Amino acid sequence: MKMLFEPFTRAELEKLDSATISVFEKTGIRVLEPEATRLLVDAGAKFDKKTNIATIPERVVRECLKSAPRKFKLYSRDEKRSLAFGEGKVHFGTIGTAVQVEGLDGVVRPATLKDAEDFFKLSDALPFIDHSGWVCWPRDTPDFLAPLQEIFFGFKHSTKTIDGWNWGKAGAEQSLDLASIVAGGRDELIEKPLLLGFANPVSPLTLSKEATEGLIVYARNGQPCLYPPECMAGGTAPATIAGLLVQQNAEILASVIVAQLVRRGAPSVYSSVSSIMDMRTGSIALGAPEASLVMAGTAQLARFYGLPSRGTGGNTESMLVDYQAGAEAASTLLMAALSGFDFIYDTAGSIESSLTASFTKTVLDNDLCGEVKRILTGVDVSDEALATDVIDSVALKGAYLSHPHTLKYFRKEHFSPSLLWRGARTAWTAQPKKDLRERAVVRCQELLRTHKTDPPLESDVEKKMLRYIKEVAKRGKP
Repeated sequence: MKMLFEPFTRAELEKLDSATISVFEKTGIRVLEPEATRLLVDAGAKFDKKTNIATIPERVVRECLKSAPRKFKLYSRDEKRSLAFGEGKVHFGTIGTAVQVEGLDGVVRPATLKDAEDFFKLSDALPFIDHSGWVCWPRDTPDFLAPLQEIFFGFKHSTKTIDGWNWGKAGAEQSLDLASIVAGGRDELIEKPLLLGFANPVSPLTLSKEATEGLIVYARNGQPCLYPPECMAGGTAPATIAGLLVQQNAEILASVIVAQLVRRGAPSVYSSVSSIMDMRTGSIALGAPEASLVMAGTAQLARFYGLPSRGTGGNTESMLVDYQAGAEAASTLLMAALSGFDFIYDTAGSIESSLTASFTKTVLDNDLCGEVKRILTGVDVSDEALATDVIDSVALKGAYLSHPHTLKYFRKEHFSPSLLWRGARTAWTAQPKKDLRERAVVRCQELLRTHKTDPPLESDVEKKMLRYIKEVAKRGKP
């Protein structure tokens, strides 16, 4: 049984593709990085030096899409927790780089290094989170050092896969140097990539200098990279969902093209974090129902091109961990998961359009991720699961509770949340912490106090990483 939400027919996908080729050949893409423009021109694109706009013929698009891999693996320090892209399984990652944190006391404040460290511990401990992202961006350390500290915390406090950093050439190279210490060398890192890069196109239709520099470094060194535009329908993209998807498609595919021109076979992920602009406020609405339609179209286009995919879900515009947060997180996460992405970002911890990361919502969203994963597994209709013999022996004679079939199947078939309430009012009244948020606070405190990363980072590797970060700090901002 496979559930998949696909809003477009094959003919409609072909229309979106044809419209995108028109954008490439008629409108073009603004490219602000010199090596990328040289690669495009050498491949057959035309480039206007006055406007920095490259028009790309269909032939170049098709040739580069052919060389982009359909499958690849992102490795973790514990290889059992590595993620396979392009094999039909949906993976969940935390919110990324929020600039603020809602602490366990409910107060929203600038994120710190301690917060970044604690979120890695928390994401490693939560069973339904597959990828330990950079949940928050620490504000109490220089910006040029923050990425290296995040990578260090990721390897030290999590055995799950982690994000890399490829904003600009220098930062990208430094992140590779640091991860190479864990991998055992640069060649080993290329062979088994440990870092997931981000090279966000700037909407509308622009590949920025810094993001494209980092894209080139990661492509050359075999590290997979996401290309997620954050188009706002009606603001930085057409107001229509179809128009947004066409523009976004051009932005993503332009990034894939550059990566393939750098290194044929560079692992590239068709990605999006797009939605509508709320016309009342001018802000992006990541929790809107239209976001789910954008995600479904994004995932379907990725399959159309045969590319691994990344979407976003679990987002909310709510300022609190409240009904709005739960409703928007649940709808956007479930719809993104049913759309068939390989990887979904922001699935845990997001409030305030992902500007703020919440400790309590991270813990609560873990249960939500578990529920969605259970839905994705579908329904077993094997002979044993149909249970006709069990029905015959039990249904008119007694209860199923004590039957061996129940013991065998209930853990597999029934999801049991760790924090969401199930039970009688009398039991609920008797517990000391009745409010869901209060229970989440207690659970978060317990996990941060007791969780141990297993296996721990080797002490000599940790020392080498810290020494490298100190050397970068001494040199100062690149």
